Amino acid sequence: MLLGTLNKLSFAHGETVILDRLSADIPEGACIAIVGANGAGKTTLLSLFAGETMPTSGSIGWTGKAPSMTYFRQEQEDEGAADWGGAETHVYRKKWKVPEHAEYVSASGGERMKMRLAATLAEKSQLVLLDEPTNHLDSDSLDELIRIINEGKRTYIIVSHDRHFIDQTADVVFEIEYGKLTVYKGNYSDYRDKKELDREIQRKHYEQQQRKIAEVEEQISELENWSAKAHAESTKKGGRTMGAKEYFRMKAKKRDVQIRSKRKRLEGELEKDRIDKPEDEIAVSFDVKGRKKKGKRVLELKKVGKAYGEHNLFSNVSFTVQAGERIGLVGANGAGKSTLFRMVLGEEGCDGDLWKTAGMTIGYLSQTVLDLPEDLTMAEYFYVDTFQERGIIRTNLMNLGFTKEHWNLPLAALSMGERVKVKLMQFILEGVDVLLLDEPTNHLDLPSREELEKTLESFPGTLLFASHDRYFTERMADGLLIFDKGTIRKVQMTLAEWQARGVVVQPEKTAQERLRLETELQAVLGQLSLMKPSDKKYAELDKSFHELSRQLRELPRK
Repeated sequence: MLLGTLNKLSFAHGETVILDRLSADIPEGACIAIVGANGAGKTTLLSLFAGETMPTSGSIGWTGKAPSMTYFRQEQEDEGAADWGGAETHVYRKKWKVPEHAEYVSASGGERMKMRLAATLAEKSQLVLLDEPTNHLDSDSLDELIRIINEGKRTYIIVSHDRHFIDQTADVVFEIEYGKLTVYKGNYSDYRDKKELDREIQRKHYEQQQRKIAEVEEQISELENWSAKAHAESTKKGGRTMGAKEYFRMKAKKRDVQIRSKRKRLEGELEKDRIDKPEDEIAVSFDVKGRKKKGKRVLELKKVGKAYGEHNLFSNVSFTVQAGERIGLVGANGAGKSTLFRMVLGEEGCDGDLWKTAGMTIGYLSQTVLDLPEDLTMAEYFYVDTFQERGIIRTNLMNLGFTKEHWNLPLAALSMGERVKVKLMQFILEGVDVLLLDEPTNHLDLPSREELEKTLESFPGTLLFASHDRYFTERMADGLLIFDKGTIRKVQMTLAEWQARGVVVQPEKTAQERLRLETELQAVLGQLSLMKPSDKKYAELDKSFHELSRQLRELPRK
């Protein structure tokens, strides 16, 4: 059953087209995730669904009468706040640990968001629009929201940068890119697999077409050379008889006909089935280059403790971090993760012994990114003497998504996400040995998060990070520091292994299975690259591709 459809829906702001002729079905009872870069138009599409914004052209058509609707926004004015403490919201508020008698006007930012989210879900609307609903949810609260969505029968349309959340809830993904909408069935991982498959197939078809064009152009070039020689022979003065000249004229004419025929056939094929070169994905390019290792051990704590007055944060902490390790810090808010970073930086004292290798350079990215000199422009902050160095820096900044206009803006004028990128550029230039990242994905959109992960995977230094982004932690960490019960302990597990506890990894079998799956995946991809979606076996092979990709994702990491 369909709840509704998008019918060539467009929205423009002045001459700038934000959404261009979007068409898609809205399945009843589904959870649809809208993804795309910041500024792509995700929130605009939610506003169009809500009827708060009118389309420039096209429409949203509902099956029958328009559904009852509730809209949870990222930001909300305080008007009507008293209604967000109503009786129907208390069930949800209790699950999210909002104090029973908390009032909206005096609540914290996180509590206010939970109160609004509770009121949204309590309305029991047919269609629920959620714009970044996970921003202030801890792990348990997030799991509860996932359960509510999965067990309910309502239709949800969500905008979120939390890939774990999308993976656990979405039935369909709407991707907005360059103003266009592409629909993918499945969750976030399914969407990424299918998008990569589509791009690979398009790339191979494009390369095949380019080889065909080059081949035909070479044939035309040879014919043009023969034709030119024939024309020259037909007009040559001297011993040529009239018969010989006529022979060469006819030969030249025949070549000219062949040339026109080949060009017309090539143009016809391209007009009918031209394959465009795949667009580069919206992305940034980080290139963090760690310096040479200073020794095997980078950091060691022996019986370390930290307290503020009578409040004991943690005690009796002992562990070692080796060069090149990637450690995720896991624990509740207030458990001491940021404090540990400040201790490593020498900004906080502690009991016990905290040892760092001599000569180690550390890059620190704080949650708030407030340690930048806000009165300086980017040009002043990244000042270098030579034109060549300046050109390299400006190219890197453009790869990070900055424009020429940003170059002379004060750092104070940058968004939090842009400030994160400025800090990453600083790490690029410094070539640090160790990166300490405190919630590094907080202000980044999905393409930037993915590019950050790709870069950090190739970073040769040591990485310690705290993140509530489970997708990021699972991908980046090969070990964990667990903050729990007033202490910190190090475990050599991934996040998935820690949460599962008891999972036994068999390295040899895992490696063999990975090799088998990767080989089969490449074979399937090779067959798909020679087909079109209309071919009979395409759907079957496409299904095999998704199944093999799923099995690969679920294999234990090395």
